[in-house]
Amino acid sequence: MRIFNGDPALAKHFSLVLYDNSPQPQSLEGAVGLPIHFVHDPSNGGLAPAYNFALARAESEGCEWLLLFDQDTSITADFLVELVTLATTLHGQTSVAAIVPKLLVKGIVYSPATHFIDVLRGQFSRRTPNTYDTLLGIQEHRLNVYNSASTLRVSALRSIGAFPEEFWLDYLDHTVFHTLFVKGYSIYVMHASLEHEQSAEDLQSVSAWRHHNVLRAQTLFVKRTGNPIDRLLYRIWLLRYSRKLRSLCPDKRVWRETALQALLLRGPEPGRPSKTRGNISVC
Repeated sequence: MRIFNGDPALAKHFSLVLYDNSPQPQSLEGAVGLPIHFVHDPSNGGLAPAYNFALARAESEGCEWLLLFDQDTSITADFLVELVTLATTLHGQTSVAAIVPKLLVKGIVYSPATHFIDVLRGQFSRRTPNTYDTLLGIQEHRLNVYNSASTLRVSALRSIGAFPEEFWLDYLDHTVFHTLFVKGYSIYVMHASLEHEQSAEDLQSVSAWRHHNVLRAQTLFVKRTGNPIDRLLYRIWLLRYSRKLRSLCPDKRVWRETALQALLLRGPEPGRPSKTRGNISVC
C-alpha cells in the first residue's frame, strides 16, 4: 500500500483484493487513496477459497493476470515495475501461464525450485549446486514455484479448474504449477528477487498440526502426480526425513507420524480446516 500510494501511475495498473481470515476484521489504516475490495472470512478456510474468490473477481473485471500475495513476502517497487512491463510484453504469448520472481529465504533461492517428484527421484544422487539464482526468462521444464508474489494468467487458471480446495493450504502451489506444466504451459522467471519468510524453515518451531497438514497434503500430491516407483521412493524419503526430524524436532509426535506415514500414506482428512489452526491473510 505504501508503494502504491507513493506511485499513482504504478497503482493504476492494479485492482486490489484483501482477504482477511482473522477472527476479527483487520484495520485498513494507511490504505487511504487506494481502492480495495475487502473480504472478512473468519471461517479461516485457507488459501484456496481466498484465491478462488480473487480469481472470480479478476474474471468479472476483465483482468488478464492475477497476482497473489501472502503475508510472508516483502514486496519492492522494482518488482512491481518489472511485473507491469512483463505483463504487457507477454500479453500475446498465451502459453506463458505465470510470471514469478525469485523468493529468497536467508539469501538462498527457495522458489523456483526442483519439482518434488524430481527431488524424490534424485535423493540418492550427488547434490549439485543451486543454480536457480541465475534462472531468467521462459521456463518450459517443470518446477516448483511458491504461490506468493506469483502472477498467473486468469485464462490458464480457469483452464485447469482454478485452485483445488482439497489443498486448502499446503502443496496448493505444487499442485497448481504441476498442472499448468502438464497442460503444456510455461512460466516466466523474473529478474526480481524478494525476501520471503519460510514458516517451515526452522523445524524446531513448526507446530505438530502444521507438520501433520503438510505431510497429508504432500502425500496426496505424490499419489496424484507420481507413478508407483515414485510412491516407493516417497516412502523411502519419508523414512530418511523422519530420522532427520528425530534429531532436530523436540516434538516426538512429528518424527513418529512421518515414519508411520511411510507405511500408511494417508491423505488429508475430509472437510474444512478448523478455525483454531492459525489465521491466513491473502491479498
